[in-house]
Amino acid sequence: MTARAVIIAAGAGAFGPNRPPLEGLEAYEASGAVQYYVRKRADFAGKRIVVAGGGDSALDWALSLSDIAEKIYLLHRRDRFRGAPETLAQIEARVAEGRIEKVVPYQLHALEGENGVLSAVDVIDLEGQVRRIDADTLLPFYGLSTDLGPIATWNIDTIRSTLPVTPSTMETSLPGVFAIGDVATYPGKLKLILQGFSEGAMAAHAIHPIVHPDQALHFEYSTSKGVPAGS
Repeated sequence: MTARAVIIAAGAGAFGPNRPPLEGLEAYEASGAVQYYVRKRADFAGKRIVVAGGGDSALDWALSLSDIAEKIYLLHRRDRFRGAPETLAQIEARVAEGRIEKVVPYQLHALEGENGVLSAVDVIDLEGQVRRIDADTLLPFYGLSTDLGPIATWNIDTIRSTLPVTPSTMETSLPGVFAIGDVATYPGKLKLILQGFSEGAMAAHAIHPIVHPDQALHFEYSTSKGVPAGS
């Protein structure tokens, strides 16, 4: 397929979990020892689980799974968690009962096991001291990241998974390729649907002489034809 111009309206890209930079992670992901979503709560019954993160997802799943797991280790790089007061109070109650152990301030350091079967999670504190936690499952809740997917291979300049454009034309660094919507970035950018409509119009205006170099562009406005008959 050939085209004189291309408009990329990819939104913010595809969303996926922020994956911890751990050696051999893929094998544990494939076996289910490392998961980013809880699909079947019953699968975690009787397991030793490291829940990593300091936000609502980590806190909520630590509470929920503490009812059925052998032990929950709640790992965070700070000794303070971000959650509603009621949730934090419930966490402290489970800690007092011995069903949850807070591991703070620590970060993920390494995974131990063979052939995708997890046996331990190594964590490290701010002084570089490593602690080994016997575990069957790691649940990292570090939020979501965006991924441009195949667009990232098009040799277009990118800034943090967005495409910088010339604001007056919406053209990217690759001539003839334009970007509109959340995927496009420029100084003063507002991520609003209304802004996306405006960007679409500007891109179409800039593309017209590329597609129809010998044809003049005459603007028409939605109100120029008056009220339709019978309205």
